[in-house]
Amino acid sequence: MSPFAAGRRFGAYQLVALIGTGASGDVYRARDLELGRDVAIKVLSRSSSMEPERRQRVGREARLLASLNHPNIAAIYDTVDVEDTYGLVLEFVSGETLADRLTRKGRPILPADMQETLVLAGQVIDALEASHTAGIVHRDLKPANIKITPNGTVKVLDFGIAEPYVNGPSGDVATLTSGSTLELAIVGTLPYMSPEKLRGQRADQRADVWAFGCVLYEMLTARRAFPEELFTDVIASVLQCEPAWDRLPASTPVRVKRLLKECLSKDPAGRPVTIGDVRRRINGPEPASAPVVTPQVRTRLKTTAYCLASALAGSLATVWLLW
Repeated sequence: MSPFAAGRRFGAYQLVALIGTGASGDVYRARDLELGRDVAIKVLSRSSSMEPERRQRVGREARLLASLNHPNIAAIYDTVDVEDTYGLVLEFVSGETLADRLTRKGRPILPADMQETLVLAGQVIDALEASHTAGIVHRDLKPANIKITPNGTVKVLDFGIAEPYVNGPSGDVATLTSGSTLELAIVGTLPYMSPEKLRGQRADQRADVWAFGCVLYEMLTARRAFPEELFTDVIASVLQCEPAWDRLPASTPVRVKRLLKECLSKDPAGRPVTIGDVRRRINGPEPASAPVVTPQVRTRLKTTAYCLASALAGSLATVWLLW
């Protein structure tokens, strides 16, 4: 239970409302009393603020965000430390998340038309390209971390488990979740995590290319590419199964279908090398001779022991909550 309430001061900021919760703390809408603007404050719980690893993780997020300056990435303004409680002051982004948009009122919905979908996807690509150019892999791209403002601008949020990569990422932890985010010696949110990360292997920017493929598939179908609920089934599906390609709308351009299949290649060598390659492909011409994309029969592996053996070999067995 958060010790903070609307109207409370937190440094130079006045908390307005709780807008999100996590295992390690909460996110508030707040008012910057000095500059007269709304902000979002990501506040670690008192206990988490006292843990060196939690503070280091949030401090790293602050430094990574400070190195980025892009209209499609939510900005960081400040850090706050009040009475042993630590927080990040972030750009407040109005609007709904892509996850909210795809499940508004509990019903799957699709964007108005294919062009709108590709425009929104293009802005996500822009954000990832800026991040990758700065040497940062997001590692937790998903609809819940993509916000769409009322004027149609996309903002990519939450670089909390982002990692710099030079000659390969550091690859220190992992997130496994089908709902909330869990940690299991690899990093990402389970239905959007690349196969190489699930296997505990090092991953580069192509892990974000995989996650983008998952997001684009969901934008086009209003259904996750790997929709299983039990985390063992999700792991097995990501490692062994193909998405239901026959769910793609008939209006999907052939170049986009082909690109999606490459983004979701189990082998990272089969994916576009950079997110810039994805942009060129998604905006490019239709192929001269369009191949027929046949529906794939999805199989669901139900043996828990097999799922765990395939996905967790070489990984730690300890699971704990991640912000």
